[in-house]
Amino acid sequence: MNIDIIKADYKSALAVNGLLTKLIVDEKKYDENINENCIVKSLYENFFDNEDVCLLIAKKSKKLVGYIYGYIQNNGDSKLKKVGVLDALYVEEEFRNNGIAQSLIDGFKKWAEDKKLSYLELKVCKDNLKAIKLYEKMGFKMSKIIMEEKLGDYDDVI
Repeated sequence: MNIDIIKADYKSALAVNGLLTKLIVDEKKYDENINENCIVKSLYENFFDNEDVCLLIAKKSKKLVGYIYGYIQNNGDSKLKKVGVLDALYVEEEFRNNGIAQSLIDGFKKWAEDKKLSYLELKVCKDNLKAIKLYEKMGFKMSKIIMEEKLGDYDDVI
């Protein structure tokens, strides 16, 4: 499959907002606190050109079929080495299992190496076994555990 992995420009960053909406809906099956009615209208166009941000898109012909978003974590001086955070990865369902996610991750790793980052981190829902398998295949290993406690069933939405 002929897929181009390229840096997002303003126009494609606007389009990626729609893929983020799909990612949110997709993750609802793994996290009950995700609002599957969320529609992202504006986000990535605000920082696609920031040097500390990596926003890559996957295109087949002229069709946007996936993206990856990450950034350089700023923890002041609490870390000895610079860390990149892979924050979002999405491939349209009909294009999955064709190596697109791996190509996006490879592009993100290249960006991180160019930025001289020593570590990459990501969060993944514990029941998203396909994603976990992909990340492990790409060299990621579990190093931290995020824990949560549900306190109540309030109707307030952020």
